[in-house]
Amino acid sequence: MCVLQIYICDDEIEILNFIKKEIDNQVLIQDYDMKVCSCHTNPIDLMKDITNSKTRRNLYFLDVELKNKKYDGFLLGKAIRNIDPHATIVYITSYKDLAYKTFQYHLEAFDYIVKDSEFKLRESICNCLKSIVSQIAQENIDPIEYYTFKTGEKIHHIPLNEILYIETSMRSHFVIVHALHDRIECIGSLSDIEQQLKPRFLKIHRSYIVALDKIDELDLKNNRVWIQGNMCLVSRKMKSKLLEALNRVL
Repeated sequence: MCVLQIYICDDEIEILNFIKKEIDNQVLIQDYDMKVCSCHTNPIDLMKDITNSKTRRNLYFLDVELKNKKYDGFLLGKAIRNIDPHATIVYITSYKDLAYKTFQYHLEAFDYIVKDSEFKLRESICNCLKSIVSQIAQENIDPIEYYTFKTGEKIHHIPLNEILYIETSMRSHFVIVHALHDRIECIGSLSDIEQQLKPRFLKIHRSYIVALDKIDELDLKNNRVWIQGNMCLVSRKMKSKLLEALNRVL
């Protein structure tokens, strides 16, 4: 299991140091696969660390009431989501009823920890880490695979089991990813993408890669397949390979 990277941002240095100390203690006592790798009172410095880091799906403890011209805690969370879409975000706040704000900013917070007495703050951090470890353990039992790609400055992570098919775009060197809830155009090569997505996906035509388990209907007489009402072409030379792949995967 990879070590979970932890980032902390709170502009009150005493609170920042307390949170780091308590997390470090719990990691040591409970032998968690976690590590505090970045602590800052300035959110801009934290964003620099995240941007330069190669790790994703990190854990973030963020102060809501940051006194910064560019970021409060929610704007910081939104910026983090653009870089690390599947981040686990925990908010540290002096106020209890701020959950509605996450909807306003299209965020999903794992937990809210109230800045109360040291005892309650310590207890909240302890319980939060236990819950995160439990969730990670469950994900490892039933892992979800993702196809990751970039459009402009935004990084997308789409579960493989939600991708229907991928086709070439009218724009040169672009493809269109068709998923259950998305249709996204991005730079890519079907041949390269097929290598990443094998064996559950197959390039059946120079213009199409399909998810084998999403095919609803075969019409090989007319060189096509149907996926949720959408028609994808099949080249003549790929007919037999498509049938072999379907027998193997399904």
